[in-house]
Amino acid sequence: GEARVLRAPAHPAHMPSAALLLASLAALSPTQRLARDGFAVFDGVLSREQTAAVRETAEALRSGGAMRNLGQDGRDDEVLTVDLGMLRDPSYSGLMDAARVLAGMPGMLVESGRRDECAAETAAQFASASTPRLLMLARYPPSAGGYVPHLDNDAADPDHQRGPVGLRACDRVYTCILYLQSGWSEADDGRLRLHRPRDRAERGEAAAAAA
Repeated sequence: GEARVLRAPAHPAHMPSAALLLASLAALSPTQRLARDGFAVFDGVLSREQTAAVRETAEALRSGGAMRNLGQDGRDDEVLTVDLGMLRDPSYSGLMDAARVLAGMPGMLVESGRRDECAAETAAQFASASTPRLLMLARYPPSAGGYVPHLDNDAADPDHQRGPVGLRACDRVYTCILYLQSGWSEADDGRLRLHRPRDRAERGEAAAAAA
């Protein structure tokens, strides 16, 4: 189906605090979108100035050699794992605005679920998400780069239950991605493709009918 973009309220001269921003996002009922579509999109979460500042810090970290390719087949990005405690370091503090929004997402989902009076099972799933201690900064090459289709919580992954509790792949509940490019258009190429169970089922039914 067509991706539906949820647009946050227009930005004032200065962005509100992360808490106010997340409250405004909760009012847009992301829980209803997640339950129905499996994803929700927010446009304009950071102002252009904030986005530029975060991107400048990210580029400085990359130029300094802090980001690296993991050498995994089918994955072309360079990444840096950022512990929230690292944001006190001046080299990382420029990432603070992005980190505040991403770290506040679990609480925002719980608040949105309360407002929407969502089903008990859905509410429990939202409540199971906790503020991540680690965030990942990633950069893809400008052309011909990508990441093969994958699950962020894949039971078939040999490392699914490896690592400290709360940081294992099996502990992941939702994936939140904040894009930092400026002035992107479809002509620039590059996109996120979501493969939902419902879509796979529909394709299977269509193939069976054709046979």
